[in-house]
Amino acid sequence: MRDAYLLPYSNNTLLTYTYQLDRWLRWCSDNSLEPLHVRRTDIETYIKYLHEDLAQKISTVHTALCPVRGYYRFAYNEEVIARDPAAMARRPRLSRGVTDTIGLDRQQMRALLDAGAERSARDCAVAYLLACLALRSSEACSIQIEDYQQTVRGHRILQFTGKGYVPARMPLPVPVLRALDAAAEGRTQGQLLRGQDQQPLCRRGIYRVVGYLARQAGISTRVTPHLLRHSSITNALESGASLRKVQDLARHSDPRTTMHYDRNRTSLDDHAVHSLVAFLSGPVSGGDNEPSALIDARP
Repeated sequence: MRDAYLLPYSNNTLLTYTYQLDRWLRWCSDNSLEPLHVRRTDIETYIKYLHEDLAQKISTVHTALCPVRGYYRFAYNEEVIARDPAAMARRPRLSRGVTDTIGLDRQQMRALLDAGAERSARDCAVAYLLACLALRSSEACSIQIEDYQQTVRGHRILQFTGKGYVPARMPLPVPVLRALDAAAEGRTQGQLLRGQDQQPLCRRGIYRVVGYLARQAGISTRVTPHLLRHSSITNALESGASLRKVQDLARHSDPRTTMHYDRNRTSLDDHAVHSLVAFLSGPVSGGDNEPSALIDARP
């Protein structure tokens, strides 16, 4: 049953799901439970074990439960079990509130792109793929030179397989296309990004390149490929692009995910408290006005 459930997955997803599912199965064995005969209360006990005994964050607990819930959903659909014990198991509530992650501003993004151009053609291509196309590090590593040779309605386009094996297609603005062509160094096929040993650049190599470019650009905060993707999305919103268009850029299947970035970007600047204090501080029409002790709270 375990192997049949894991069969459709591959790469990092397979590694993560295998680890988390095997941990659940070991926990069942340690507690003398038959995995296909557990009850909802057993799964909730496991959730409590992860959250309280192992002191894992709520987001980590949710990640650990994904393959467990999928395993029992698969077993139920295949009629191996009569009921799904994980379907109604209560999980710690995961908050999607505002975070402190702000991302890089326009000036910092420009500085990082300039640092890439000064460093090498490959590093410049890395910077443009992450900062302008909002690619994930794994997606950037997968780009082949053949992936951006096609022209559609006058646009050179990049075609690749994104997260969840979803095909993606993006137009390439001239500066991005020039950076990719320079990184190809006259080659017509093969992986675009390569290391100094001419071997394909891996995700770890992408992390090293991004860290170096951030230092060269004078950015004091820790910059990762994911932060560049985050910054690409927030700067696209800042540029005036619609939420729908930015969702296409980020390749978010749910618009609420893109809205989460938008709320974080403006949550302090356009908070209702500014309007409220300005309203209470202003003059009241139709009567004598006493000086108000309230002041505008904007910086």
